[in-house]
Amino acid sequence: MTLLLTMTLLFAGFAGPETARTRAVLHPSSLPTPSSVMWIAAHPDDEAIVAPLLGKWCREEHVRCAFLILTRGEGGSCLLPDGCHPDIASVRSAEEGSASQYFGAGLMLLTYPNSATFEKPDWRTPSGDAPDVVTAVARYIEAFHPSLVLTFDPRHGTTCHPDHLETGAIVLDAVKQLSYEPEVDLLETRVAFAFDPLVISFAPAVPGLQRFDANEILASTQTAAWSEISQDMERHPSQFDESWLAAIQQVPAADRAVYFAPAKAILTQQVPGCQ
Repeated sequence: MTLLLTMTLLFAGFAGPETARTRAVLHPSSLPTPSSVMWIAAHPDDEAIVAPLLGKWCREEHVRCAFLILTRGEGGSCLLPDGCHPDIASVRSAEEGSASQYFGAGLMLLTYPNSATFEKPDWRTPSGDAPDVVTAVARYIEAFHPSLVLTFDPRHGTTCHPDHLETGAIVLDAVKQLSYEPEVDLLETRVAFAFDPLVISFAPAVPGLQRFDANEILASTQTAAWSEISQDMERHPSQFDESWLAAIQQVPAADRAVYFAPAKAILTQQVPGCQ
């Protein structure tokens, strides 16, 4: 297996290691602004869940950002009327390239298999001379040297997708191999879906989490940070059609938020997992 499909080092200002500190900057949301961020996910389009926060940090505040995506999403469906050519993996890879450019983030797109079945991925099995997945992820983190790593909570993965669960677990193992200690935050937004018609709900995994209010108006766009989700979805047309965009717009204002927490703190708490 070719471990690296694309390593688009579009890292603006990629000038080498930084400290793991975040610089406290007061904003209407009262959130500290990290000096650099790496979002680590399983699939192209996973960043839609955290798009309001990425829009604030990466686009609005020009934080040095990168996306590390473990698969090309070949297990996903295709919503394009004319189909996905030459194949779904190529289409989704290109879409992720467009999304990463929108956020001004460097993209590292790997080629671990994305199964169409809802089963735990077999990413930890060694393949030839390639490094194991934990070591590989650790090397990408080390190379970009973010002050903040953001990924899924391995207990629920936001949507309970097995790939999300495994991604979170791999990242937690990978940071143990680093030469420095970045802040590691876990995404604690729980997203649920109902169909016919499509309804998307957003809620915190547990009470008392750090919350970014996505109703906040971004100065660069003069629109609410919540609109960053739609902007991201429009860059993934093979996965999101008008019904998805409409469902996002129908989320009540009170529920428009991104929830996250430091891994060290949240992992000591009881957080509902997946059934």
